[in-house]
Amino acid sequence: MSGALMGLTGVADQWRPIIDGALGTSSTKIINDDKFTSDYETSAELIQAHRDLGERMSAEGTVLLKNQNQALPLAETENRVTLLGMGSAYPFLGGTMGSTVVGDSQINLQEALEERGFELNPTMTEIYNGLGEIQTGSFERFGNTVPIYGHRPANFSTPYEPSEPATDLYETAQNDDSDFTESFAEYNDAAIVVISRPGSEGSDYYPGEKGIDQEVYGTDTPLGLVENEKALIELAKENFDRVIVMINSSSTMEIDELEKDDAIDAILYVGFPGAYGFLGVADILTGAVNPSGRLTDTYAVATANSPAMQNFGKIELDDLSQIRFEESLMGELPATSPLGSFGGDASLAADHYLIQAEGIYTGYKYYETRYYDTVVGVGQADSNVGAIDGADVWDYANEVTYDFGFGLSYTTFDQRLDAIDIDEENNKVTATVTVTNTGNVSGKFASQLYFNAPYTDYNREQNIEKAAVNLIGFEKTELLEPSESQTVTIEVDMKYMASWDSTAKEGLGGYILDGGDYYFAVGDGAHEAVNAVLAAKGHDTDGNEAQVVSVAIGEEGTVDEETFAYSENGTAIVNQLEDADINYYKPDYATYLTRQDWAGTFPRTYDDLTIDGDKVEEWVQNLANENYQFTENGEANVDGIEDPLMFSDMAGVTDIDDIRWDQLVNQIPLDILIPRIAKGGSTSDVIEEINSPLVYQNDGPNGFGTTLSGRGLNEDDENADYHLGTMANATIIGSTFSHELAEEWGNLLGNDGLWSGNYLIWGTAANIHRTPYNGRNHEYYSEDPMLSNYMSANTVKGALDYGIIIGPKHLAFNDQETQRSGIAPYMTEQKAREGDLRAFQGSFEDAGALGAMVTFSRIGATNGNNSVPMLINILREEWGFNGLLTTDMVNNNGYFRPESIIMAGVTMMADFASNETMANVLEAWPYLTVDLAAQDAQFVEQARENMKYQLYAYAQSAAQNVQTIRITPWWETAMTVGIYGGLAVAVISFGGYVFISMKKKGAEQ
Repeated sequence: MSGALMGLTGVADQWRPIIDGALGTSSTKIINDDKFTSDYETSAELIQAHRDLGERMSAEGTVLLKNQNQALPLAETENRVTLLGMGSAYPFLGGTMGSTVVGDSQINLQEALEERGFELNPTMTEIYNGLGEIQTGSFERFGNTVPIYGHRPANFSTPYEPSEPATDLYETAQNDDSDFTESFAEYNDAAIVVISRPGSEGSDYYPGEKGIDQEVYGTDTPLGLVENEKALIELAKENFDRVIVMINSSSTMEIDELEKDDAIDAILYVGFPGAYGFLGVADILTGAVNPSGRLTDTYAVATANSPAMQNFGKIELDDLSQIRFEESLMGELPATSPLGSFGGDASLAADHYLIQAEGIYTGYKYYETRYYDTVVGVGQADSNVGAIDGADVWDYANEVTYDFGFGLSYTTFDQRLDAIDIDEENNKVTATVTVTNTGNVSGKFASQLYFNAPYTDYNREQNIEKAAVNLIGFEKTELLEPSESQTVTIEVDMKYMASWDSTAKEGLGGYILDGGDYYFAVGDGAHEAVNAVLAAKGHDTDGNEAQVVSVAIGEEGTVDEETFAYSENGTAIVNQLEDADINYYKPDYATYLTRQDWAGTFPRTYDDLTIDGDKVEEWVQNLANENYQFTENGEANVDGIEDPLMFSDMAGVTDIDDIRWDQLVNQIPLDILIPRIAKGGSTSDVIEEINSPLVYQNDGPNGFGTTLSGRGLNEDDENADYHLGTMANATIIGSTFSHELAEEWGNLLGNDGLWSGNYLIWGTAANIHRTPYNGRNHEYYSEDPMLSNYMSANTVKGALDYGIIIGPKHLAFNDQETQRSGIAPYMTEQKAREGDLRAFQGSFEDAGALGAMVTFSRIGATNGNNSVPMLINILREEWGFNGLLTTDMVNNNGYFRPESIIMAGVTMMADFASNETMANVLEAWPYLTVDLAAQDAQFVEQARENMKYQLYAYAQSAAQNVQTIRITPWWETAMTVGIYGGLAVAVISFGGYVFISMKKKGAEQ
């Protein structure tokens, strides 16, 4: 191309909008290019898919915990039942706030049972429905009076107050004076007692006097049965030969008394089943479905006795003077967001902390490892330290009611671990397991693969902890008929077997594999697996050695520091979170639990932390959220460069290092770039300079929190008001132990996104259940990181197949809701790497997630949103994440500081409002001017890098279904022809034509 042509086309590009406006032409065209399409042609088909999957999720996720004398299933003629408990009329289908199931489509327990042919005791349903309509009080919210219906299962508050009414209140809801117990005789095939506990964002349970009035409720924990619930169960036992208890809770409850009570025939964990899940539960009651769910958490006898619970809740720094600034280090503490201070104070949010002294020993990794050591007789494991009250020794039988992975069936199964194949070249383990239905009823079975790694002298010397068993994989069979067998294959990546060693590679840190014998075991739960391992090692337990295969990996006594020294993309893996450990700031302050001495290292409550020591300046700076300060390090491009490249030109460009991505973002002016990140809102607005798309964001643990017409689509559809958030919560999805169902849920989310015009949803949520007292556990799958890893990754992958971005949250360590905004959880890097981070890892490194939401909490003293080690070094570099990254809700402008957050790679701050202007930025952070930012070339470069990731993610998504493409208008063709036919004449004539046209148009206006 000649220099003249280049020069003239450059001028044309600069004046293109003016020329198009004058001539009534267009240089762009909007086209619908359905790169991603839905599986469903009508909304009715989509809704049916919701119903079908919702039923199957609970059918395979409900866990049968007890079934004495084959009390279940009920025969076809045993269909006249009595429901007891307010939860039978007002069960929790989901959590509260963002995970609430709304809309007219939901089917409650009563409706589900009736649809499946049960006849319900009308006297009791009338009583419970009537009690639920009695207003017991009210409160004011935003100028409105909100009624309280205090007899319904209580919505969450802290402390939680169970609301099951006493039976002597029943007469207030009856239409006559009859004795309600007289109705039992006609509906006596079974009594079904429903025990409910809510889950909610922003609230937690507490044990002891902080959590419940023990004199009023007769229990020392809100997760135990209260007096009115015990009385209800006694009423059922006195009047019915068959008593079934349903646990409608996502938090594990203390129900050991029910397990040991011979008058309780069956117990079902139903969790929060979503809009349609109770239909699946009803199918289990009738026997149409054989339960195959397995527990995602350990049911402990005394939940408050675990090591993790010794440091939980509201623990405040002993001396707050050093973090009480009238002004921040920037010179002015920004105003608090108008959204308020939800979940934290309007301050630097630095008052509260947790010392997670339990280390890796949460959930079954504590209970099963301590049990293992009591059998072997090491580490003072049988000491009464941490045992239930009054016990002389720690005895597993007195500590655990149901183990992780436990679940019963209407049939029996036998499983045999046939072989373990180690592929050292590709670092894969493949297990083949033969499962046989040895009973009389067809059913499915979840085969769970655990491994026991060597616990070596080197581990002890370097304070590397090892759990006795670790879940590494699982696979669910097809429906097996009696006597039918199936061989399932479980393939796992050995990177998830490695232990973190902060001393490896001469102190650089990294993952290691200890040489020695590895015992792989299949078990129907963690306890069966650990007993099988013990039996294989010659210890006297009831374990089955046929469920174990021992394989030597490496030479005994060696430490392999090389195999996992680099991530899959070649990034060196080294220590990143050393300052997450409280001992980094205060050496020897905390003692972490170790198998070497269960009694001597069992955690105390660390409630006496003061800020002092040699690193106090660094410590305070982190707590003050001052992880980056502006400096004058070079002038940045303020106005953006001129370039014809548009967002639509990047469709199909999957190489993040393609230079065109930099060309694209370098066009964005600084006064557009900063607010697009700092005020990311609930919508990614159009950037006109590059014609980027309008992308709506959504949030919802149980699906999109919107209707089919929520974005202006499908308004004339008969199902326009159908609400898409119908799915069971994460604990039920986890308890299916089904890769296929999790991916199918992702597929359905993908279809929902296409139908509703939402291409990005925040969720899944892959945090682990550190304790059962986190009020938000219903949004998270499990206490186990690998179960969480697989379920989240499967769902992410399923949605990506339809171009819908799922952003797993809350990365990471969102272990409680109390003071969640700014709480500082201190922990070892081993705990961080092998716990929460491992739970998230699969979604990014394996499934290729294109979005993520960061935690409210800190990691150590550093705001998680400011953590370069976690968000750039681990997430982006180690795991190869190239997607968009958001904060959680910006609720405190002193805690959420854009300069530090942007420098940590965050691409948008969740202000949840459409106010992406510099004026809005300056209202929240008055110091953050364009002039200040322009002097810091490093900051601007990182901001553009962040925007590149955001645009990259959208370019790989269904946002590309609607494209703005460049076309050549007639005047550009004429100009080009003119260059070759007579450049001077063409230019003069064309310029005169444009001038006259513009003048004429101006006169007309």
